[in-house]
Formats: sequence, structure tokens, C-alpha cells
Amino acid sequence: MSDAIAMQLRSDILRGEIVGGDRLRQDHIAARFGASHVPVREALQKLGAEGLVLFQPRRGAMVTPLTQEDAQEITDMRVELECLALKKAMTLFKITDHEEAREAIARGNTSEDLDQLMSANWDFHRSIYAGEQQPRLMNSLNELWLHNERYQRLVFETMPYKLKSQQEHVDILTAVESDKCDDAVDLLVKHICEGGAMMTQILRDRLA
Repeated sequence: MSDAIAMQLRSDILRGEIVGGDRLRQDHIAARFGASHVPVREALQKLGAEGLVLFQPRRGAMVTPLTQEDAQEITDMRVELECLALKKAMTLFKITDHEEAREAIARGNTSEDLDQLMSANWDFHRSIYAGEQQPRLMNSLNELWLHNERYQRLVFETMPYKLKSQQEHVDILTAVESDKCDDAVDLLVKHICEGGAMMTQILRDRLA
């Protein structure tokens, strides 16, 4: 039961249906899911371990707020880890079959909602990094992507970013398929950093 509660709350947080700073009252959650407080508490602890929920003395659990500082740190970490993943995929593993990446781009182009677009987006990145051959690195990236998704959804919801992001995926894949590692890495850095700049700008505007 706790896994099901955690899964639904995680989805609500990622989609922005429960926003940063919102309190998560155990009695309300228990009533919503028809559960006792025990699985609710376990679910909140799981989300706390993922960094999506904070626990405050005498106030209980709350959704971790979105901040400019956090968005920038995630962006910086993505640049370091994803560039490492791409370099290894291209120079060590010599991946030549990029059908999954092409398919992910196609799904992103035809996506009808944000959930489909986000899924296609991460599938593209995962495929060009040869994720199955870099399990520890991918575990770290999966954790980063979980937190990045909350911010990236703001970008897709607020700005006409889909076409730009999709074209950048095409450009990155073209460099990868041409075995131009330096070009692919440069394009990837630009892709991540520009997206990160949009995230921090949106948060800055909200505070203005």
C-alpha cells in the first residue's frame, strides 16, 4: 500500500498538482487513499529519501520547494554527468545502433501531452548514453532527472520550448551518428545549459 501511495504522490508532485511548499497532512492522505497512517508515513519517508519531501519539526511533511539555486545545481550536475555518459558511450562502447534515440525523437514530435513528451525526452537521453552499460552512472542520472522534471515541466508549460528541444535532440543525434564526439558533447552542454537558464528565469520572474 505504501508503494502505491508513494507512486501517486510522486506523480502529483512531478506534475505540479501538489506544489513546492504544500503541506502533506497524513490524515488527509490517509482519507484520500482509504489507508491507515502507517503506509502513509512509510510513503512520505520514501519520498523524503528521494528529496521530494521535507520534514519540519512540529509542522510535519511538506513538498520540497523549487528554487533557483536547486535548479542551477541540477543543471551543473547534469552537464558533468551526462557529458561523461555520452563520452563513454561514444568512445568506449562504440554504440552504432541508435534506433531507440530516433524512435524517442519521433514520439516527442507526436506527443499530445506533457507526460508523453517528458517520457520521450528522457528516453532519448538514456538511449544515447548506452544506459544499460553504465548502471551506476545511470542511477545517479535517474535521480537527477527525477528532480529536474519538476523544473523542466515549468519550461514546457510556460515557453514554446518543445520544437527547440526536439531540434536540439536531432542535432545531437546527428553528431553522435557521425562519430563527432566533441561536437556532440558541445551540443549537449548547450542543450542542458539553455534549458537550465530557462528554468531559473521562470523562477526569478515568479519572485519578481
